[in-house]
Amino acid sequence: MENIKIIELKKRPWVVAHRGYRAKYPENTIAAFEAAIAAEADMIELDVCLTRDRIPVVIHDKTLDRTTNGQGLVSAHSLAELKELDAGSWFGAEFKGEAIPTLEELLLKIKGRITVNIEIKPESFEAPAPPDAIEVQVCEMVEKLEMADSVLISSFEHFFFGRIQRWYRDQNISAKIRTATLQEAPLADDFAVALCQRHQAYSYHPNECLVTPELIQLLQTEGLRIFPYTVNAEKRMEQLIKWGVNGIISDEPELLWKVIRRLQFSG
Repeated sequence: MENIKIIELKKRPWVVAHRGYRAKYPENTIAAFEAAIAAEADMIELDVCLTRDRIPVVIHDKTLDRTTNGQGLVSAHSLAELKELDAGSWFGAEFKGEAIPTLEELLLKIKGRITVNIEIKPESFEAPAPPDAIEVQVCEMVEKLEMADSVLISSFEHFFFGRIQRWYRDQNISAKIRTATLQEAPLADDFAVALCQRHQAYSYHPNECLVTPELIQLLQTEGLRIFPYTVNAEKRMEQLIKWGVNGIISDEPELLWKVIRRLQFSG
């Protein structure tokens, strides 16, 4: 599905592929995202940060060491330097040559095919914000590509959200892009709701270990959606679905589909 409004009509939880089909493919690569599309995920989740020459690229860590054959900070390398790196061999020899995609390359590749959750990494937050701050570049790109109805922006750095709202006001664009509050540390349920409301969030994305039936009910009563991350255990998927989450962020989209179908969700 390429439009969030269409997925909202589905009477089942959303299948959100974490960094693409991360369980079987090198994360945040075109191969992983294509596999997630083939697995019929509703949405892919990805991470963005800036290169030295201030290009948004799709990679999770602030350093290159874990998922490429490079070393050091992503922000210390130009895009041309990053494009020389291998982002697939660490996962398996068959993925040798997978490159780090730019955000624009990825969006052009998946436009009209699937929705996308863009997580802006906290390391890219700049105070004060320059004119080409990462959140500005993401919004400009999404609007230029006419993908606002297909994109959800999330972050652990909640200051991004106010800046995104201001950018839309400054551009005189009434329909703002959807945003999601990521949360790793425990919060009181009412504070989690207040946090989302303060940031005008579309959804709340907590660590799955923080989710309870009471939290789900409170959020949904206030018109908010909840998408726990990162859920890879079949029994936990089943429990969260029975509790009524709106979607699940998982490295295992096919396993999640198996659980959804077993529980007889359709549509």
